[in-house]
Amino acid sequence: MRTSELYASSPVRAALGRTLRPGGEALSRRMMVLADPEPGSLALDAGCGCGATLGMLRLKGAKAFGLDLSAAFLREAGGDGHAVARADLASLPLPDASLDLVVCECAWNLTDKERTLAEFSRVLKPGGMLALSDIYTRGYRSGEWPLRCCFAQATDLQTVMEQMAGAGFEIDVVEDHTPLLKKTAADFVFRHGSMHGFWQAVTGDEDLAAAACAASKESKPGLFLLLARVFGK
Repeated sequence: MRTSELYASSPVRAALGRTLRPGGEALSRRMMVLADPEPGSLALDAGCGCGATLGMLRLKGAKAFGLDLSAAFLREAGGDGHAVARADLASLPLPDASLDLVVCECAWNLTDKERTLAEFSRVLKPGGMLALSDIYTRGYRSGEWPLRCCFAQATDLQTVMEQMAGAGFEIDVVEDHTPLLKKTAADFVFRHGSMHGFWQAVTGDEDLAAAACAASKESKPGLFLLLARVFGK
């Protein structure tokens, strides 16, 4: 199953709506409070999906545009009047030091992570901000996740911090929002009877559903939000 098909599936859209990610609008609103983009600032929503956060950025007065790999999601976002384009986050079609803010919500784990961080660092102005949320692991996981999703390349938070530093970022804020992830999981269980039922509804495959549940049990996923700045350019 392709990543875009997973996130576009009826079980995911029914629970998560246009945000397409754990934490939903609540986590995006928290990110907007912390990032607090200035009116007129140039902001990229990296992995913009259907454009839910682009709307929030525009309400703040930012000049916001989005990049994503899914043509279907981009059509939905563009239908709302958002400026969007198709691009790989690990190879951004943007000039150096051109952005004030990069927002990336539960998309980083789907990319070549170190290359993507290097690209974020490259396109941000000195002092520019990266607002990043994604899944991290609180347990141990050997082997690959059975599905390509935001859980698949998750690491522990210490590794995240090391990767950020390696890309030239200085971290301002780190928050744990695992309760929002648990709330999302509870909604899946309510709708499908169990997490196995949810994964089976998404994949249509009993074995894949069992493997996803086993992987989650081992890795004990959590949800983080961080803000970081790039200096020294």
